[in-house]
Order: sequence, then structure tokens, then C-alpha cells
Amino acid sequence: MRNRLKYILAVSLFLLTGCRVEMATELSQKQDAPSGVRVDITGTVLLQGKELIVEGQSNLPEDSTMSAGLKDYGEFESYARVINWQGEESEEYVTESTGVVDEDGNFQIKVQRVNPESRYKLEVIFNPAIQKSKVQEIYGLRGEDIAPNIGYFDFEYNENPISGMIKVAPIVSISDPNGDAAKWNLTNIPKKSRPVK
Repeated sequence: MRNRLKYILAVSLFLLTGCRVEMATELSQKQDAPSGVRVDITGTVLLQGKELIVEGQSNLPEDSTMSAGLKDYGEFESYARVINWQGEESEEYVTESTGVVDEDGNFQIKVQRVNPESRYKLEVIFNPAIQKSKVQEIYGLRGEDIAPNIGYFDFEYNENPISGMIKVAPIVSISDPNGDAAKWNLTNIPKKSRPVK
């Protein structure tokens, strides 16, 4: 009887130890890095009277299309709220424009400042759905092959879900500090955009 009890305890201990080893192995496995193609975009916007000039750098292929649009904050949003991303902007763009990436990854987009006295949110977007087929082959028709990273966001375009990249900047009134003949950096909310010295 004693030998049988020792045998059962030994087998039970062996099984429990085996389970612990297996669990420890599962916990120590590393998670895979996000898959997909990384997109990097940086840039500035020059507030120049009635025109805004976006100049950016990216790792996007030549002939990629970048778009820019202005969302109006309305007449009641203050300078401080706009530059600190606390304002409520319109859902629709009041104006839009596009630019094309050159062979070095650079792009320029000129956007009309509809009312220089108003305050706006500038959105600069890489939208895979509007790209030529050679660019869509890299990133997917709806951005499904873009690796999530800073600036990655999901949105709807023509009632379809899209994954793309976005950079933003506050466009302050022409009469605000740094509201004319000043450059602001493109950034990601909640990181603040400030005038470039």
C-alpha cells in the first residue's frame, strides 16, 4: 500500500511539474512585431496670407498622392483652444487639395486659406484608396498592408473602411500670433504643433 501511495504521489508531482513548465514556456514567448509596411511622414505648413503651403518628407514611393484639407473651428473657438487641440472642428472639409510625392519622398501641397481671419485644423493624409495601382500594390487597396505606427488611423472613404496615415497642424487666424508668414510643424494629436523657429 505504501509503495502504491508513493507511486501515485510521484506521478501526480510529475504531471503537475510538467504543467508548470508548459505554462512558463507559453508566457515567455515574445509577441510578434506589427506586420506591414511602415509609413513615415514629417513636414511643416507655411501660413502665407490666403495660401497655406504644406512641405513634407516621407518614405512613400514616387507618384504617391498626398491630400490636405481644412476643417473650420468656427468663430467661437479661441487661439489657445485651437493650438491645444481642444476645439470642436467641422466634420467636412471647407477646402481640399492634393500633391504628389517626388522620387526623393518629398511633396508639396498648396491649400487656399478660405478666410484668413478664421481658425482651422489642417489634416494631411495618405489615403491608400486614392492611389495609383502600383502604390496600392504596396499598401493594399484599403491600407490593410500598412504597419500601425504613429500617425496611423482608421477612417471612412466613400463608405468604405480605410487605414491610412495622418498629420495635423492648427491654422490660426492671420491676426493671431504666428498667424502669417510663419511655419508650423505637422504633428499627431495629442502632440502639440508649434511654430518652427
